[in-house]
Amino acid sequence: MLIKDSVLGFILGVSREIHPREFSCQLRGDEELIEEAIVLPRTIYGEGFATTFMNMKPIDYSIIGSAHSHPTGDYSPSSQDLRFFSSFGVVHLIIRQPYKSIRDVAAYNNSGERIPVELTP
Repeated sequence: MLIKDSVLGFILGVSREIHPREFSCQLRGDEELIEEAIVLPRTIYGEGFATTFMNMKPIDYSIIGSAHSHPTGDYSPSSQDLRFFSSFGVVHLIIRQPYKSIRDVAAYNNSGERIPVELTP
């Protein structure tokens, strides 16, 4: 999976800015490229959680997955993450502290298996 450098920069920057709260967004693109991060209105960012009102989510088939931060510094998916991954999208990113580079990102498919992620301009 490829992710645009500007999209990753946005996700890393917001994750750093709201730390220690958890950041969450939706990802737009296709099966090969993450092109945009979408922040949904009324998302609540808390310490150890982020809640999105999914009924606010537009019907948009270009939404391919999600990204969220783990302020703990671990990017292993929780059991809640795995349940969510299996119900929505094809790619999910977990961003760990210190939110500095692609090394702080893990990508997972909807089965919870880790997949490679690389930057593209």
